[in-house]
Amino acid sequence: MATPTEQIDELCNRMREVDLPTLLAVDRELHRLLALKIDTQQQTARSTAEEEFRQQYPHLTVDPELFALVGIHPASPVEEDKSLIRAQIFRRLSE
Repeated sequence: MATPTEQIDELCNRMREVDLPTLLAVDRELHRLLALKIDTQQQTARSTAEEEFRQQYPHLTVDPELFALVGIHPASPVEEDKSLIRAQIFRRLSE
């Protein structure tokens, strides 16, 4: 059986013989599959992180939308995070 590298090379060689509309259709499908795979992996990672958090802190309730934000913002110093959290808590308590 051919190795994945050999299979990719063979596929690329076949694609050189294909017309432009077919190549564009393959490109769209490839991007669709890639986006689907990335989304699935992100959802799996998010649900795993969420489940681990819930097991470690069963007494805390966290809005599920917050878990979607984990890891999408640049890292900031812990003190900056603490001050943002305090400000948000203060705003919620002041309402």
